[in-house]
Amino acid sequence: MYREFIIFGSIVIIALFMSIHNSNQETINQSNAKSEEHKNIRDNLLMKEGSLLKIGNGVTFTKNADLIFVKQSNSTIIINQEDTEEIVSFLED
Repeated sequence: MYREFIIFGSIVIIALFMSIHNSNQETINQSNAKSEEHKNIRDNLLMKEGSLLKIGNGVTFTKNADLIFVKQSNSTIIINQEDTEEIVSFLED
């Protein structure tokens, strides 16, 4: 009788854990979806304003005050807007 009670209790605890885990996973998925949607809306707004430019391979150019940010998945380069003419002439060569 004692063994059956322990087995039953273990099953109830495992079922409770799985239901809580499933609920938390759904909440996390919903939060990720909302975050992705917010990021897309923000990016679209910035592209319409001319402050954001996306090019291939996940590279983005962002203009903020007198700085230009070049972002890739693993690095970010910050360029002063005064240096843009030198960069453009370098790229044209």
